[in-house]
Amino acid sequence: MTLNVGQDFKKRWLGAPEAVREAFLNDLNRISDLLNPDSNIQAWLDNDQRAQQVAQLKVEQAYADEKARLIEAARVRKQQALEKSLAEKRAEQDAFNQQLIKDELIRFQQQTQDLHALRQEIDQESRQYSDRYSKNPDEIVNFARGNLHIADDQIQNELESVRLRLELEAETQIEQAVKLFREKLKIAAQEEIEYILKHTQDEKNA
Repeated sequence: MTLNVGQDFKKRWLGAPEAVREAFLNDLNRISDLLNPDSNIQAWLDNDQRAQQVAQLKVEQAYADEKARLIEAARVRKQQALEKSLAEKRAEQDAFNQQLIKDELIRFQQQTQDLHALRQEIDQESRQYSDRYSKNPDEIVNFARGNLHIADDQIQNELESVRLRLELEAETQIEQAVKLFREKLKIAAQEEIEYILKHTQDEKNA
């Protein structure tokens, strides 16, 4: 005789909690005892009733435990996925920050080189003007109201004033570049913090 247990019985049997399989086997054993000619039917019925009640409680508890296990496993998978996503986000943000720092350093170095070249150019022009007026100390500049003699010290002071003004402008540009760089880093860090807080809150609400 073939027992009709339906499709995928092996899969369903192995997937059932241990307590459920044990209860099923105990039912089969009790039925086998009933086939014994020496069995007391009334005693068997009383024992079977008690055994079924105990088995029912074990089965309910087994399925409750299995449900809790599945819920916990799902929570762990979700937590791991969130942690992985956050780690990838942090890695992307770190890479972005590193590239931003690299770009800003390159731009800063280029600005420094440009300012150095500008200073050299100013110094060269200063020396040229100084040499020119040193060779012609008595050079006279004609104006409508008369002659005006420009002293070497005055020319040198004017050139020094121009040089200092250009240096101040260069320092201002550097400070502005550094300030902009810090603001970009602050914005990037704030975005990462907000991203982490958002996903942490979503996990609590889930």
